[in-house]
Amino acid sequence: MPVPVWRIPEYRRVLLGTFVMSLAVQAERLAVSWFVLLQTDSVFLTAVSFAIRKVPGSLMAPLAGDLSDRWPRSRLLSATALYNSAIALTFAWLSLYDFEQLWAVFALAALSGIGRSFEVPATQGLITDIVPREMTLQAIALHGTAMRTMTAVGGLVGGFAIHTAGAPAVLFAGAGALATGAAIIRTLPTTQSRQPRGKPTGLAMLPEALRGLRWLISRPVVGGLLWAAFVVEMFGFTFNALMPSFARNVLDLGADGLGQLTFAAGLGSVLGVATLAAASGFPRKGLLFIGITIAYGVFLVAFASSDFFLLSLTLLIGVGAAAGMFDTIQMTLLQQHVPDDARGRAIGGWVFAINFAWIGQMTLGYIAESVGVEFALAGAGGLVVVTGLAIFFLSPRLRQV
Repeated sequence: MPVPVWRIPEYRRVLLGTFVMSLAVQAERLAVSWFVLLQTDSVFLTAVSFAIRKVPGSLMAPLAGDLSDRWPRSRLLSATALYNSAIALTFAWLSLYDFEQLWAVFALAALSGIGRSFEVPATQGLITDIVPREMTLQAIALHGTAMRTMTAVGGLVGGFAIHTAGAPAVLFAGAGALATGAAIIRTLPTTQSRQPRGKPTGLAMLPEALRGLRWLISRPVVGGLLWAAFVVEMFGFTFNALMPSFARNVLDLGADGLGQLTFAAGLGSVLGVATLAAASGFPRKGLLFIGITIAYGVFLVAFASSDFFLLSLTLLIGVGAAAGMFDTIQMTLLQQHVPDDARGRAIGGWVFAINFAWIGQMTLGYIAESVGVEFALAGAGGLVVVTGLAIFFLSPRLRQV
Protein backbone atom coordinates (compact mmCIF):
# COMPACT_ATOMS: atom_id res chain seq x y z
CA MET A 1 0.00 0.00 0.00
CA PRO A 2 1.53 3.38 -1.01
CA VAL A 3 2.65 5.79 1.71
CA PRO A 4 0.36 8.90 2.00
CA VAL A 5 2.16 11.92 0.65
CA TRP A 6 2.05 13.76 3.99
CA ARG A 7 4.11 10.97 5.59
CA ILE A 8 7.14 11.81 3.45
CA PRO A 9 9.40 13.74 5.92
CA GLU A 10 10.87 16.13 3.34
CA TYR A 11 7.42 16.94 2.04
CA ARG A 12 6.23 17.79 5.56
CA ARG A 13 9.11 20.25 5.91
CA VAL A 14 8.16 21.91 2.63
CA LEU A 15 4.61 22.21 3.92
CA LEU A 16 5.70 23.71 7.25
CA GLY A 17 8.14 26.19 5.73
CA THR A 18 5.81 27.47 3.03
CA PHE A 19 2.90 27.41 5.51
CA VAL A 20 4.68 29.97 7.67
CA MET A 21 5.76 32.05 4.69
CA SER A 22 2.24 32.15 3.26
CA LEU A 23 0.87 33.53 6.53
CA ALA A 24 3.45 36.32 6.45
CA VAL A 25 2.89 37.22 2.80
CA GLN A 26 -0.89 37.48 3.22
CA ALA A 27 -0.61 39.69 6.29
CA GLU A 28 1.93 41.93 4.54
CA ARG A 29 -0.26 42.43 1.47
CA LEU A 30 -3.30 43.21 3.58
CA ALA A 31 -1.39 45.72 5.68
CA VAL A 32 0.17 47.50 2.69
CA SER A 33 -3.10 47.73 0.73
CA TRP A 34 -4.99 49.12 3.74
CA PHE A 35 -2.17 51.58 4.41
CA VAL A 36 -2.34 52.86 0.82
CA LEU A 37 -6.15 53.15 0.92
CA LEU A 38 -6.04 55.20 4.12
CA GLN A 39 -3.22 57.41 2.85
CA THR A 40 -4.75 58.15 -0.56
CA ASP A 41 -8.50 57.38 -0.33
CA SER A 42 -8.06 56.11 -3.90
CA VAL A 43 -9.47 52.85 -5.29
CA PHE A 44 -7.08 53.13 -8.24
CA LEU A 45 -3.91 53.57 -6.17
CA THR A 46 -4.93 50.73 -3.85
CA ALA A 47 -5.24 48.48 -6.93
CA VAL A 48 -1.85 49.77 -8.08
CA SER A 49 -0.31 48.57 -4.80
CA PHE A 50 -1.26 45.05 -5.93
CA ALA A 51 -0.53 45.56 -9.63
CA ILE A 52 2.98 46.90 -9.13
CA ARG A 53 4.05 43.56 -7.67
CA LYS A 54 3.34 41.86 -10.98
CA VAL A 55 5.23 44.18 -13.34
CA PRO A 56 8.83 43.03 -12.63
CA GLY A 57 7.66 39.43 -12.42
CA SER A 58 6.55 39.65 -16.05
CA LEU A 59 10.20 40.10 -16.98
CA MET A 60 11.83 37.85 -14.38
CA ALA A 61 9.55 34.80 -14.49
CA PRO A 62 11.15 32.98 -17.48
CA LEU A 63 14.60 33.44 -15.93
CA ALA A 64 13.32 32.36 -12.50
CA GLY A 65 11.86 29.17 -13.97
CA ASP A 66 15.09 28.40 -15.78
CA LEU A 67 17.13 28.99 -12.62
CA SER A 68 14.87 26.67 -10.64
CA ASP A 69 15.79 23.89 -13.09
CA ARG A 70 19.51 24.62 -12.66
CA TRP A 71 20.06 25.46 -8.99
CA PRO A 72 19.15 23.50 -5.84
CA ARG A 73 15.52 24.46 -5.34
CA SER A 74 15.59 24.35 -1.54
CA ARG A 75 18.47 26.87 -1.50
CA LEU A 76 16.73 29.11 -4.02
CA LEU A 77 13.48 29.07 -2.05
CA SER A 78 15.23 29.76 1.26
CA ALA A 79 17.13 32.71 -0.23
CA THR A 80 13.89 34.09 -1.69
CA ALA A 81 12.18 33.95 1.73
CA LEU A 82 15.05 35.89 3.34
CA TYR A 83 14.84 38.47 0.56
CA ASN A 84 11.09 38.90 1.16
CA SER A 85 11.72 39.13 4.91
CA ALA A 86 14.03 42.09 4.35
CA ILE A 87 11.38 43.82 2.23
CA ALA A 88 8.67 43.23 4.86
CA LEU A 89 11.01 44.67 7.50
CA THR A 90 11.54 47.79 5.41
CA PHE A 91 7.78 48.14 4.91
CA ALA A 92 7.38 47.92 8.68
CA TRP A 93 9.85 50.73 9.35
CA LEU A 94 8.18 52.99 6.77
CA SER A 95 4.69 52.43 8.18
CA LEU A 96 5.97 52.87 11.75
CA TYR A 97 6.95 56.46 10.95
CA ASP A 98 3.82 57.21 8.85
CA PHE A 99 5.95 57.55 5.74
CA GLU A 100 3.84 59.30 3.10
CA GLN A 101 6.05 58.94 0.01
CA LEU A 102 4.04 56.38 -1.93
CA TRP A 103 6.73 55.96 -4.57
CA ALA A 104 8.84 54.14 -1.97
CA VAL A 105 5.92 51.89 -0.99
CA PHE A 106 5.32 51.02 -4.65
CA ALA A 107 9.05 50.43 -5.24
CA LEU A 108 9.17 47.97 -2.37
CA ALA A 109 6.03 46.24 -3.65
CA ALA A 110 7.71 45.85 -7.04
CA LEU A 111 10.80 44.32 -5.40
CA SER A 112 8.50 41.94 -3.51
CA GLY A 113 7.04 40.85 -6.85
CA ILE A 114 10.49 39.80 -8.05
CA GLY A 115 10.78 37.49 -5.07
CA ARG A 116 7.42 35.92 -5.86
CA SER A 117 8.63 35.14 -9.38
CA PHE A 118 11.36 32.92 -7.93
CA GLU A 119 9.28 31.48 -5.08
CA VAL A 120 6.57 29.74 -7.10
CA PRO A 121 8.65 27.68 -9.58
CA ALA A 122 11.13 26.76 -6.83
CA THR A 123 8.33 25.56 -4.54
CA GLN A 124 6.42 23.58 -7.16
CA GLY A 125 9.60 22.03 -8.56
CA LEU A 126 10.74 21.11 -5.06
CA ILE A 127 7.46 19.31 -4.36
CA THR A 128 7.69 17.26 -7.54
CA ASP A 129 11.34 16.47 -6.77
CA ILE A 130 10.33 14.99 -3.44
CA VAL A 131 7.19 12.98 -4.19
CA PRO A 132 6.65 10.13 -6.71
CA ARG A 133 5.17 11.24 -10.03
CA GLU A 134 1.87 9.40 -9.45
CA MET A 135 1.34 11.44 -6.26
CA THR A 136 1.84 14.83 -7.96
CA LEU A 137 -1.80 15.99 -7.91
CA GLN A 138 -2.27 14.85 -4.30
CA ALA A 139 0.95 16.60 -3.22
CA ILE A 140 0.19 19.86 -5.04
CA ALA A 141 -3.42 19.86 -3.84
CA LEU A 142 -2.42 19.23 -0.22
CA HIS A 143 0.22 21.95 -0.42
CA GLY A 144 -2.35 24.30 -1.96
CA THR A 145 -4.79 23.48 0.83
CA ALA A 146 -2.19 24.30 3.47
CA MET A 147 -1.22 27.56 1.77
CA ARG A 148 -4.80 28.63 1.34
CA THR A 149 -5.55 27.80 4.96
CA MET A 150 -2.86 30.25 5.96
CA THR A 151 -4.17 32.79 3.45
CA ALA A 152 -7.55 32.57 5.17
CA VAL A 153 -6.07 32.68 8.68
CA GLY A 154 -3.61 35.40 7.67
CA GLY A 155 -6.42 37.53 6.29
CA LEU A 156 -8.62 37.13 9.38
CA VAL A 157 -5.85 37.55 11.94
CA GLY A 158 -4.11 40.25 9.91
CA GLY A 159 -7.31 42.30 9.60
CA PHE A 160 -7.97 42.21 13.35
CA ALA A 161 -4.29 42.84 14.11
CA ILE A 162 -4.20 45.91 11.87
CA HIS A 163 -7.40 47.14 13.53
CA THR A 164 -6.04 46.68 17.07
CA ALA A 165 -2.22 46.89 16.88
CA GLY A 166 -1.64 48.75 13.63
CA ALA A 167 0.09 47.91 10.36
CA PRO A 168 3.69 48.20 11.66
CA ALA A 169 3.22 45.38 14.19
CA VAL A 170 1.75 43.12 11.52
CA LEU A 171 4.61 43.85 9.14
CA PHE A 172 7.32 43.24 11.77
CA ALA A 173 5.69 39.89 12.63
CA GLY A 174 5.54 39.01 8.93
CA ALA A 175 9.25 39.67 8.49
CA GLY A 176 10.02 37.32 11.38
CA ALA A 177 7.74 34.61 9.98
CA LEU A 178 9.44 34.78 6.57
CA ALA A 179 12.85 34.36 8.19
CA THR A 180 11.55 31.35 10.13
CA GLY A 181 10.23 29.79 6.94
CA ALA A 182 13.60 30.31 5.26
CA ALA A 183 15.34 28.48 8.12
CA ILE A 184 12.95 25.51 7.83
CA ILE A 185 13.41 25.19 4.06
CA ARG A 186 17.19 25.46 4.49
CA THR A 187 17.16 22.11 6.34
CA LEU A 188 15.98 20.26 3.22
CA PRO A 189 18.55 18.28 1.24
CA THR A 190 19.65 19.76 -2.06
CA THR A 191 18.81 18.10 -5.35
CA GLN A 192 21.25 18.25 -8.22
CA SER A 193 20.24 20.18 -11.31
CA ARG A 194 19.02 18.02 -14.14
CA GLN A 195 20.49 20.42 -16.66
CA PRO A 196 23.67 19.29 -18.41
CA ARG A 197 26.84 21.22 -17.69
CA GLY A 198 28.18 23.79 -20.10
CA LYS A 199 24.94 25.76 -20.39
CA PRO A 200 25.06 29.58 -20.42
CA THR A 201 25.15 31.42 -17.12
CA GLY A 202 24.33 34.95 -15.95
CA LEU A 203 22.60 37.27 -18.42
CA ALA A 204 23.34 34.82 -21.24
CA MET A 205 20.65 32.60 -19.70
CA LEU A 206 17.89 35.08 -20.59
CA PRO A 207 17.67 34.31 -24.35
CA GLU A 208 17.56 30.59 -23.55
CA ALA A 209 14.82 31.20 -20.99
CA LEU A 210 12.79 33.07 -23.60
CA ARG A 211 13.30 30.25 -26.10
CA GLY A 212 12.00 27.88 -23.43
CA LEU A 213 8.91 30.07 -23.04
CA ARG A 214 8.22 29.96 -26.79
CA TRP A 215 8.60 26.17 -26.70
CA LEU A 216 6.05 25.94 -23.88
CA ILE A 217 3.51 28.07 -25.74
CA SER A 218 3.88 25.89 -28.84
CA ARG A 219 2.78 22.75 -26.96
CA PRO A 220 -1.02 22.33 -27.48
CA VAL A 221 -2.12 21.53 -23.90
CA VAL A 222 0.49 23.74 -22.21
CA GLY A 223 -0.20 26.65 -24.54
CA GLY A 224 -3.92 26.51 -23.75
CA LEU A 225 -3.25 26.45 -20.03
CA LEU A 226 -0.90 29.43 -20.23
CA TRP A 227 -3.40 31.41 -22.28
CA ALA A 228 -6.11 30.68 -19.70
CA ALA A 229 -3.75 31.75 -16.92
CA PHE A 230 -2.95 34.98 -18.76
CA VAL A 231 -6.59 36.06 -19.10
CA VAL A 232 -8.09 34.69 -15.87
CA GLU A 233 -5.29 35.98 -13.66
CA MET A 234 -5.49 39.35 -15.39
CA PHE A 235 -9.20 39.78 -14.63
CA GLY A 236 -10.49 37.05 -12.30
CA PHE A 237 -7.85 37.32 -9.59
CA THR A 238 -8.17 41.10 -9.63
CA PHE A 239 -10.90 40.74 -7.01
CA ASN A 240 -8.09 40.67 -4.41
CA ALA A 241 -6.88 44.11 -5.50
CA LEU A 242 -10.41 45.56 -5.35
CA MET A 243 -11.36 43.91 -2.06
CA PRO A 244 -10.22 46.75 0.27
CA SER A 245 -12.26 49.27 -1.73
CA PHE A 246 -15.28 46.93 -2.01
CA ALA A 247 -15.17 46.38 1.75
CA ARG A 248 -15.10 50.07 2.59
CA ASN A 249 -17.11 51.66 -0.23
CA VAL A 250 -19.81 49.02 -0.89
CA LEU A 251 -20.15 47.13 2.41
CA ASP A 252 -19.10 50.02 4.71
CA LEU A 253 -16.53 47.92 6.62
CA GLY A 254 -13.22 48.62 8.35
CA ALA A 255 -9.97 46.66 8.41
CA ASP A 256 -11.51 43.94 10.57
CA GLY A 257 -14.35 43.48 8.06
CA LEU A 258 -11.81 43.32 5.24
CA GLY A 259 -10.06 40.58 7.18
CA GLN A 260 -13.31 38.62 7.41
CA LEU A 261 -13.89 38.92 3.66
CA THR A 262 -10.34 37.76 3.01
CA PHE A 263 -10.89 34.86 5.38
CA ALA A 264 -14.04 33.82 3.50
CA ALA A 265 -12.18 33.76 0.19
CA GLY A 266 -9.33 31.82 1.77
CA LEU A 267 -11.71 29.36 3.42
CA GLY A 268 -13.40 28.76 0.08
CA SER A 269 -10.02 28.16 -1.50
CA VAL A 270 -9.17 25.56 1.15
CA LEU A 271 -12.48 23.78 0.63
CA GLY A 272 -12.12 23.88 -3.14
CA VAL A 273 -8.60 22.48 -3.20
CA ALA A 274 -9.51 19.81 -0.65
CA THR A 275 -12.43 18.78 -2.85
CA LEU A 276 -10.13 18.66 -5.86
CA ALA A 277 -7.68 16.45 -3.97
CA ALA A 278 -10.51 14.05 -3.10
CA ALA A 279 -11.49 13.97 -6.78
CA SER A 280 -7.93 13.41 -8.02
CA GLY A 281 -9.06 10.30 -9.92
CA PHE A 282 -11.42 12.30 -12.17
CA PRO A 283 -10.53 11.14 -15.71
CA ARG A 284 -11.17 14.31 -17.76
CA LYS A 285 -9.12 16.90 -15.91
CA GLY A 286 -9.03 19.27 -18.87
CA LEU A 287 -12.83 19.37 -18.99
CA LEU A 288 -12.90 19.82 -15.22
CA PHE A 289 -10.50 22.76 -15.58
CA ILE A 290 -12.82 24.44 -18.11
CA GLY A 291 -15.87 23.94 -15.85
CA ILE A 292 -14.00 25.46 -12.90
CA THR A 293 -13.06 28.49 -15.01
CA ILE A 294 -16.67 29.17 -15.97
CA ALA A 295 -17.87 28.71 -12.37
CA TYR A 296 -15.21 31.17 -11.21
CA GLY A 297 -16.62 33.89 -13.45
CA VAL A 298 -20.21 33.20 -12.38
CA PHE A 299 -19.32 33.50 -8.69
CA LEU A 300 -17.48 36.79 -9.32
CA VAL A 301 -20.52 38.31 -11.06
CA ALA A 302 -22.76 37.20 -8.18
CA PHE A 303 -20.36 38.62 -5.57
CA ALA A 304 -20.17 41.94 -7.40
CA SER A 305 -23.98 42.18 -7.27
CA SER A 306 -24.20 41.81 -3.47
CA ASP A 307 -24.27 44.67 -0.98
CA PHE A 308 -25.27 42.48 1.98
CA PHE A 309 -22.34 41.43 4.18
CA LEU A 310 -23.36 37.85 5.01
CA LEU A 311 -24.32 37.11 1.40
CA SER A 312 -21.01 38.58 0.25
CA LEU A 313 -19.14 36.32 2.67
CA THR A 314 -20.99 33.27 1.30
CA LEU A 315 -20.36 34.18 -2.33
CA LEU A 316 -16.69 34.83 -1.60
CA ILE A 317 -16.39 31.25 -0.39
CA GLY A 318 -17.48 30.20 -3.89
CA VAL A 319 -15.07 32.66 -5.52
CA GLY A 320 -12.21 31.37 -3.38
CA ALA A 321 -13.08 27.72 -4.06
CA ALA A 322 -13.03 28.26 -7.83
CA ALA A 323 -9.79 30.29 -7.62
CA GLY A 324 -8.03 27.62 -5.57
CA MET A 325 -9.14 24.79 -7.86
CA PHE A 326 -8.21 26.79 -10.96
CA ASP A 327 -4.61 27.29 -9.80
CA THR A 328 -4.14 23.76 -8.47
CA ILE A 329 -5.42 21.80 -11.45
CA GLN A 330 -3.58 24.15 -13.80
CA MET A 331 -0.23 23.58 -12.07
CA THR A 332 -0.82 19.84 -12.09
CA LEU A 333 -1.66 19.69 -15.80
CA LEU A 334 1.31 21.91 -16.67
CA GLN A 335 3.80 19.64 -14.90
CA GLN A 336 2.24 16.47 -16.27
CA HIS A 337 2.55 17.63 -19.89
CA VAL A 338 6.24 18.59 -19.96
CA PRO A 339 9.39 16.48 -19.48
CA ASP A 340 10.71 16.13 -15.92
CA ASP A 341 13.65 18.44 -16.58
CA ALA A 342 11.34 21.24 -17.78
CA ARG A 343 8.99 21.43 -14.80
CA GLY A 344 10.61 24.56 -13.40
CA ARG A 345 10.36 26.27 -16.78
CA ALA A 346 6.70 25.24 -17.07
CA ILE A 347 5.87 26.89 -13.75
CA GLY A 348 8.10 29.83 -14.70
CA GLY A 349 6.00 30.21 -17.85
CA TRP A 350 2.87 30.14 -15.69
CA VAL A 351 4.30 32.84 -13.40
CA PHE A 352 5.19 34.88 -16.50
CA ALA A 353 1.58 34.61 -17.72
CA ILE A 354 -0.04 35.50 -14.39
CA ASN A 355 2.28 38.42 -13.77
CA PHE A 356 0.51 40.33 -16.52
CA ALA A 357 -2.34 40.60 -14.01
CA TRP A 358 -1.08 44.12 -13.34
CA ILE A 359 -2.74 45.22 -16.58
CA GLY A 360 -6.11 44.00 -15.36
CA GLN A 361 -5.59 45.33 -11.85
CA MET A 362 -4.77 48.84 -13.05
CA THR A 363 -7.50 48.81 -15.71
CA LEU A 364 -10.19 47.60 -13.33
CA GLY A 365 -8.90 49.93 -10.62
CA TYR A 366 -9.44 52.84 -13.01
CA ILE A 367 -12.91 51.56 -13.98
CA ALA A 368 -13.80 51.06 -10.31
CA GLU A 369 -12.78 54.64 -9.50
CA SER A 370 -14.76 55.96 -12.46
CA VAL A 371 -18.04 54.00 -12.36
CA GLY A 372 -17.93 51.87 -9.20
CA VAL A 373 -16.06 48.87 -7.86
CA GLU A 374 -19.07 46.57 -8.21
CA PHE A 375 -19.31 47.24 -11.95
CA ALA A 376 -15.61 46.58 -12.40
CA LEU A 377 -15.87 43.24 -10.60
CA ALA A 378 -18.95 42.17 -12.58
CA GLY A 379 -17.19 42.95 -15.86
CA ALA A 380 -14.17 40.93 -14.75
CA GLY A 381 -16.38 37.96 -13.91
CA GLY A 382 -18.03 38.13 -17.32
CA LEU A 383 -14.64 38.04 -19.04
CA VAL A 384 -13.68 34.94 -17.05
CA VAL A 385 -16.86 33.16 -18.18
CA VAL A 386 -16.11 34.06 -21.81
CA THR A 387 -12.57 32.74 -21.39
CA GLY A 388 -13.83 29.37 -20.14
CA LEU A 389 -16.21 29.06 -23.07
CA ALA A 390 -13.49 30.05 -25.55
CA ILE A 391 -11.13 27.36 -24.20
CA PHE A 392 -13.89 24.76 -24.53
CA PHE A 393 -14.45 25.53 -28.21
CA LEU A 394 -10.91 26.47 -29.30
CA SER A 395 -8.69 24.01 -27.40
CA PRO A 396 -9.89 20.46 -28.15
CA ARG A 397 -6.61 18.88 -26.95
CA LEU A 398 -6.99 20.46 -23.53
CA ARG A 399 -10.65 19.50 -23.41
CA GLN A 400 -9.74 15.84 -23.96
CA VAL A 401 -6.93 15.34 -21.40
